[in-house]
Amino acid sequence: MITVNNNIVLYINILLSLFAAVVEAQSFRFQSKRRTKIQFMAAAKLQALWNHPAGPKTIHFWAPTFKWGISIANIADFAKPPEKLSYPQQIAVTATGIIWSRYSTVITPKNWNLFSVNIAMAGTGLYQLSRKLRHDYSSEADIAKE
Repeated sequence: MITVNNNIVLYINILLSLFAAVVEAQSFRFQSKRRTKIQFMAAAKLQALWNHPAGPKTIHFWAPTFKWGISIANIADFAKPPEKLSYPQQIAVTATGIIWSRYSTVITPKNWNLFSVNIAMAGTGLYQLSRKLRHDYSSEADIAKE
């Protein structure tokens, strides 16, 4: 697992080096143009993101990024009929979202990507649970009115 992460970091560093070389070549070509304050600010923000303790060079960035797939899959399940939803699955998604949202605010460094994905998980899980509960416990007449 460690070699995979090192390979990813190496690959990203190579890509960034190539990108920096292209940008440097372009800036040399257009030396007569002055860089604007916005360009410097954008570069500083990207560099700050890259070097952040929970930035793209760490697992603290990639784990929550891939975790978005669970929320996206849950959103795709909005089209499913409620009878096909699973209580255990939606309770697990909701509980995970609530518990880890809290955890992501107390750890160092603060991981806002982790916080946002878990809020999305809790929200989609609660919505799916409400759909399932409405379907299972409301009468047929109530469903027909909607």
